[in-house]
Amino acid sequence: MTRFNYRNFPMKPLVVAVAASLSLGCSAAVWAAPANGVAASTPAQQSTPDQSTPDQSSDTTAKSGDERRATRLQAVVVSAGIRASEQRSVELKRNATSIQDSISAVDIGKLPDVTIADSLQRITGVQINRSGGEGSSVNVRGLPQVGTTLNGESFLTAGSIVSVQPNFTDIPSQLFSGADVIKSPTASLLSSGITGTINLRTRRPWDLESGWTFAGAADGSHGSKVDKWNPEANGLIGFNDEGKWGVLVSAAYSDDTLENSTDGMDQYGGKFYGENAASATDGSGFLGGFNTAPIPSAIHQLGGGNVDVNGNGNAGDAFYGSQNFTAIDRQLERKRLGINASAQADLGAGFTLTSDAFFTRQKQFNRQTGYQLNSASWMGGTFVPVVSRDTGKTIQGAYNGDEGWNQQLYTTQVYQKWLGDLETYSENDVTNTISRNFNLQLDYDNGGNFTGSVRGITASAHETLMQSYVQFADADGTAWPNDPVDAAPPGTFIYPGSNRVFNPNGFAPNVVPVTVDMRGDHLAITLPQALQTYLSDPNNYALKTVSSEGNHERESNMNIMRADGHYRFNDSGFKLDFGIRSSIRSASNINFNMVAPVYAGNGASDPNGCLVRWKAADVVLNGGGIDGACTAGNAQGFYRAGVISAQNPSQLPGIIGNNMRHDNGLAGVSGVSIYNLDPKAMDNPLAFQEALYPGEQRNVDPGGTWAVRLKERTAYLQAGFDSDGEVPISGNLGLRMVRTTLDVTQHAVGDAAPYGLLAADNGTIRSSRTYTDYLPALNLAFDFTPELKLRLAYSKNMMPLNLDQWGGGLTLNYGIDTSTPGSTLFRVLGGNSSGNPNLDPWRSSNYDASLEYYMSPSTMVSVAAFYIDVDSFINNGSVQNCALPDQDGTVRNHCVSINGPVQGGGNWLHGFEFGLKQDFKFLPGIWSNFGVGANFTFSPSNTGTDLAGNEIPFQDNSKKQANLVVWYQDDRFEARVAGNYRSKRAVSQNFGGIQGMEEYQAPTFYVDASVSYKVTPNVEVYAQGSNLTNEHERYYLVWPDQVANTTQFERRVMLGVRAHF
Repeated sequence: MTRFNYRNFPMKPLVVAVAASLSLGCSAAVWAAPANGVAASTPAQQSTPDQSTPDQSSDTTAKSGDERRATRLQAVVVSAGIRASEQRSVELKRNATSIQDSISAVDIGKLPDVTIADSLQRITGVQINRSGGEGSSVNVRGLPQVGTTLNGESFLTAGSIVSVQPNFTDIPSQLFSGADVIKSPTASLLSSGITGTINLRTRRPWDLESGWTFAGAADGSHGSKVDKWNPEANGLIGFNDEGKWGVLVSAAYSDDTLENSTDGMDQYGGKFYGENAASATDGSGFLGGFNTAPIPSAIHQLGGGNVDVNGNGNAGDAFYGSQNFTAIDRQLERKRLGINASAQADLGAGFTLTSDAFFTRQKQFNRQTGYQLNSASWMGGTFVPVVSRDTGKTIQGAYNGDEGWNQQLYTTQVYQKWLGDLETYSENDVTNTISRNFNLQLDYDNGGNFTGSVRGITASAHETLMQSYVQFADADGTAWPNDPVDAAPPGTFIYPGSNRVFNPNGFAPNVVPVTVDMRGDHLAITLPQALQTYLSDPNNYALKTVSSEGNHERESNMNIMRADGHYRFNDSGFKLDFGIRSSIRSASNINFNMVAPVYAGNGASDPNGCLVRWKAADVVLNGGGIDGACTAGNAQGFYRAGVISAQNPSQLPGIIGNNMRHDNGLAGVSGVSIYNLDPKAMDNPLAFQEALYPGEQRNVDPGGTWAVRLKERTAYLQAGFDSDGEVPISGNLGLRMVRTTLDVTQHAVGDAAPYGLLAADNGTIRSSRTYTDYLPALNLAFDFTPELKLRLAYSKNMMPLNLDQWGGGLTLNYGIDTSTPGSTLFRVLGGNSSGNPNLDPWRSSNYDASLEYYMSPSTMVSVAAFYIDVDSFINNGSVQNCALPDQDGTVRNHCVSINGPVQGGGNWLHGFEFGLKQDFKFLPGIWSNFGVGANFTFSPSNTGTDLAGNEIPFQDNSKKQANLVVWYQDDRFEARVAGNYRSKRAVSQNFGGIQGMEEYQAPTFYVDASVSYKVTPNVEVYAQGSNLTNEHERYYLVWPDQVANTTQFERRVMLGVRAHF
């Protein structure tokens, strides 16, 4: 490391520090112009001194330059290589004032794994969820209700506009020096979660050696499915004038393309199909689902509407099925930029000033291509179970209601399905996110008994998502009748000038059988040879739908002011901490679809054209049964909303016809070869839609438009003590009071509209509530020997909900009703009720104990037990609703599944943890270069029972989790192999609205590895590999052999070079 000393630098330290920080913050704001407001890098670490770790500024800001340098040099020496990183983590845990675990960067810009979340999963009790193969969200001790702070205070990212926990995929890991997972809070920890708090630590100038510091890295990553190298780079420039003042800027940029795939059943739900007459003759049953097509001989009709579909001679069985089987391939391209800037100045007289700016920007393309093996009518039971198993349980109805079925319930592993259609689709979801955080903190420590700090934080974040999709169909279109029905032969659609045959070579619905085997890692699909040949010709694909829907625009702002004081009573070991905090966080969300006018001046009743959302072949412009609605047609009949639909690729505009691609074995599924639009053609969704349907405009969803304002006033008082004796005891006891005011603005849903248009906005509904929580916390530490420590803790905790769980409304989904011949009605199929302002926040009472034994600076073993009594919580679940209107506004008592948050309470989570860090320096020869880390967490929980009678854990919780890390380090070479295991986890409650139908994820085991070699003392080359065993995530419904779907992430490698001067 090269250092330049500028002791006589002529500029004033305060001027330099503040000006540098402000200019960097302003530059970030200029780069981030699309979003509103100025953002702040959150907090300086001094605000919670009792939680601060040895590298946190509360321990250094009051010291002289020489004292700071000594502390700083010690920290720098400790951060060189894996062994030093492990030593630092042990030191942080040992010196913490509560139960916590930590990770530290091996070097500047180098956390142990590719993402922060991937590194956090190595900590005892931490579980992660993945997006595109990267860690995206974190659970601690089985729950995702985890507080996340930046340098000790709340912060905003674009991924946390509506959520409490950030999405770690939009935060570059290279900007952080480490992270702490605090499992037992103190009263002074003002942003705590239910099961823990994660504090992310960025570097500051006084963390560096005196003089200039330069560090940087460049690398490329490559996936096993994406055949391209992805560039990444990060760098840091910092100057430290021996603790008098300093500035630092670090930045990271990456452009990564990650591939993953999903195959299986419809992920939005299904139902049970009974052999009894009431179920079989229903419009979606084993008989009714075939509509006018002949009933296959595999369905044995026993008379009176009863059937036998599994060949056991009776009509007493029921089987699960869904609308379709699907295979989807996704490419996630993430262009990510992060900047961290910090300035510090010693103002004299015990005052120090710290200023931080933290900026992130990401553009993500979620390119998807896939196909669906559909039923003709919604949830049509056009299948028979070829291989099935009796569960020994009975079911009472399609959704386990009180219909009195008393049918024997079977799981199904192999299905034979008669196709209503084979539809291919291409989709691109483009997300632009930006966030800014700014922190300014003044600390006081003149060496006396009193120390204090005042801190201000401002932050803003903005996110837009625009989607576009195109759908082709291989059926003949006869399932979508004209109006009037006899206006043209079935499959011939009315258009201006001349009519169109939808798909001249297409197959009729419900007559072509396919076999779907779900017993392997992926679906195995067997198609008739004639269908395989048919799919090999791109001109046998007719355009069905073009649409842009499910779009949103979100923004959030946060402002925090806090003051903290600390008074130490001479040498008594007694300390008093106190403080106040005011936090105001606001968020708003607008959901919208894009709609366009069609047939203006060419048959539309409105001279400006009829506005349509679904530019689709199955949407007839007959008004949809709504009085006064726009219609379009001629004397023969009504037109189709898809102006360019019912044409094959060679007949379509070049933006589609010239961008078709051929996919074989999509998502690892054998037996299907298709043509589809390359989703890259929709990288600009709005421009794509506009090129095909000019005049696109927003159609806002009132049910998905809301605003929430969360105001918290907090005060705390905490006593700390440290007593010597035969068994030294230290600890803290305090009370935190939080008064919360919640203001929610929702939009009422008005009259229905046709053609996929959203219902009218019927005005706003405002609600407000205030509640107060008193949250005591106690932490005790008994040092039986210098090596052996026992910790005991108790706390009451409260954590706000994700803001959309308070603000979101009801949004319904519709689809054409093909169960009634001749019908063009769009019926309600289901929906999402994402929010309820009357839901209570998460609340819990936590009890913890931890026994820790420290054998050396980098070796320790710990055992911990915890019990969490959850007073109120939220689950994601489904309920049945039979009183929702179809799109014409008429209620037809059609029962559908509505997904949304469900209030729960009175449950518990308990368990124990074991952790080990072992450095083998005591062994002879090369063996002294090795070390291991291992941990295991057991956290059972119970929120009810599923259909099999098994206890359902908290959602996202795995009862068992384990990590094993083996590492090696010598003077030049380092290597590390890490494995992570999770047992099954609960994913969704009452899946599809079926009571007791729990969706689970099967156990997973991921293996990652890294190696590095120092070419010189300042330059090293490195390689990393993730998901080396090509692990997949398998989801099932109650029983492991009732497979729902499988998600496969790719294996990835990274090669790079890093320098540090």
